[in-house]
Amino acid sequence: MANKKNKKKATQKTEAAAAPSSKAEVKATKKNAEAKPSKGARGAKATKATAVTKANAKAAKAKDKKGSKPGFFAGISRYFASVKSEMHRVTWPSKKELINYSVVVCASLVVVGVVIALLDFVIGEGLFLVSGLRG
Repeated sequence: MANKKNKKKATQKTEAAAAPSSKAEVKATKKNAEAKPSKGARGAKATKATAVTKANAKAAKAKDKKGSKPGFFAGISRYFASVKSEMHRVTWPSKKELINYSVVVCASLVVVGVVIALLDFVIGEGLFLVSGLRG
């Protein structure tokens, strides 16, 4: 469940990063969307503005690529930050629950050990009887 939330947050961050960052870029994008290329000087202006917008988009894309692959130590610090946030989300048992769980684990270990020892003894005695190695 937490992974889905983290993925959603990550996609929201990348979408926000892909959006134009300054007001000038937003205005230029709107102008280019509204501008219709026509013959003459206006067509040249629109084409030039479109080229500028495409250049800005390429620069933003290149910036995103650089930012998308963090360095070695940045990746480690991000990992430990996520571990810390996950540890805060864990529902830790109370002292009484912890003692009960520990007792159950120890009892289970004893029971399984006894069962394995009995099986070992029975199988060993059966082999000795079948093979007749004991006097």
